[in-house]
Amino acid sequence: MSRFRQPAATLHAIGSLPTSWSAAYGKDLPLLEQWFSEDIQWNIAGKGSLDGFDAVRQWILEAPATGSVQFFSVLTHGSEGSADGRSCDSEHSVVHFSHVLKFASAGKAAKIKEIRSYFVQQPTIGLEI
Repeated sequence: MSRFRQPAATLHAIGSLPTSWSAAYGKDLPLLEQWFSEDIQWNIAGKGSLDGFDAVRQWILEAPATGSVQFFSVLTHGSEGSADGRSCDSEHSVVHFSHVLKFASAGKAAKIKEIRSYFVQQPTIGLEI
């Protein structure tokens, strides 16, 4: 069972944005359909773009299973938002992420229409700077 940690204070301040990301990492496609627009554009830095919910669905289904997700910050203002944190899979591989979002409108029930994501794989042995 996946384990998701998110700051409780943040949930009250911004609604269900962490829920949509937890759904993505947990492969909860029915919940994602509630939050992502059908014509969503997801740009992944250095990898390419996913055009439409069908492409997002396929990419999520093919992605490795996530054991846990920790959000460091989740921010929204008007029709934009962002989230960053780290995920860990069952092999203890850690990936740091940052997602920048655009919603269809500034309303509380607005769907996500654009995402720009950055992923950085944490080295497994040591850290050279």
